[in-house]
Amino acid sequence: MTFHLIHYVTTQRGEGTLIWMLNIGAEKYWNRVQAGINDPNENRLVNRVEEMNILLCREQDILILREQPDAAFISRMREYGFSIPRILTPSQADPLTPIAELVLQDSALMEQLKILADSREDVCFVPYAVTALEEQIAEACGLRMMGASSVLHASVNDKIMNRRMAEELGFPITEGKVCTSIEEIREAYERLTAEAPFFTKVIIKEPHGASGKGLYIVDHESKLAPLLSRFSRVLRSSPDSQWIVEGWHEKSADVNYQIYVAPDGTVDVFSIKQQILRETVYIGSKMPPTLSEGILQAYHEYGQKIGAYLYALGYTGIAGIDSIITSEGTIVPIIEINGRFTLSTYISFLQGVLGESKVFSRYFRVHSDRQINYQELCALLDHTGILYDSSRGEGVILYTAGSLPIHRDESSSTYTGRMFALIVSQDWQTNERIHTQLEKIVDDLAHTNRNVMNVHLAGEKEAAQA
Repeated sequence: MTFHLIHYVTTQRGEGTLIWMLNIGAEKYWNRVQAGINDPNENRLVNRVEEMNILLCREQDILILREQPDAAFISRMREYGFSIPRILTPSQADPLTPIAELVLQDSALMEQLKILADSREDVCFVPYAVTALEEQIAEACGLRMMGASSVLHASVNDKIMNRRMAEELGFPITEGKVCTSIEEIREAYERLTAEAPFFTKVIIKEPHGASGKGLYIVDHESKLAPLLSRFSRVLRSSPDSQWIVEGWHEKSADVNYQIYVAPDGTVDVFSIKQQILRETVYIGSKMPPTLSEGILQAYHEYGQKIGAYLYALGYTGIAGIDSIITSEGTIVPIIEINGRFTLSTYISFLQGVLGESKVFSRYFRVHSDRQINYQELCALLDHTGILYDSSRGEGVILYTAGSLPIHRDESSSTYTGRMFALIVSQDWQTNERIHTQLEKIVDDLAHTNRNVMNVHLAGEKEAAQA
């Protein structure tokens, strides 16, 4: 039977064994991406979002994490109806080393994976992204791995390749061009701001990077010169460097959608999510989106065409696609493609547990003067009556524990964390009420106990790009 991930996590949940690993940060292995300022506290938190993989796991599966999760978190997720797999951890783990490197360094863990691969045929390795490290794990252990080669995955994550793909497919694209010199960047900026439709903002993109890295918004001419000086230095060391210069289109919606390209070339378009903004800040995603049937059908058609194009290149596996709907109603179906899972992928198949609920995902950045763990936050939500109740089918689910502010920052006395929440209800009116209560709780926490906890809100889109 042809391996089909979507079937395995939906209609064939009892079939096969999947070995999951959320190896976030693949971009630094794929391409020459400038790392910028290295923040060990941020890197530690990003590595711990791996726990959200539990949302996709089945009981017979294996999940590789850098450490065993909080027992209260596992107990509550099981109580909600999520399947808890067998969790394997490297014997010598640290918070900063990428998980794939930790696995490769652990001969005992590698042997466990090899024994599993030798004992059954229906085992598949499903990493968040395919790099040379995951290929080494698969080859050494004799594991079949979902996805194409690491080289092909890297090429699909190239924003310039994405733009050219959209052009070849005849899709609507943003106003702009690919530039290879400082002169071309300057000319493109001047054209976009001086000629109709007269963009007030221009975005300059490097081909690679995630989490907003390599994106530069120019909303005034004075900001252009420092960027050109920086790009000049890049060209001296990398003369083949390229950038995309695009006009900043006003939008009526930001839409993320996912596709799965199976080994036989069939394409599934799934999890169309409408990103929600508060002024210019992304605060979450609505599932299902409040988009017309015509728009949803258009996204399915675009996804099929993108999947067929990728398959012709030899690509298989998951791809997450960011798009926009302009204020004029035009769908620009490719802003960028992530040739890997995104954090949004992990919240794509909640119906099996939550039913046909209305779900609003939220992401909070948390800074505190003290440790705040999963159990404490759940108790607070329970006390205020908005913790998820399976019998009512509504409330707030916190779907990671290790990313919360439970470790003191290396450079200060504070604790930093990321809170990932699902607001679940049977209608959007109730969802908005719970959402308002949750934000009030977060805001109150920021102003109580002599500012014991200071919470900064951010958008799910920022997290999803990590």
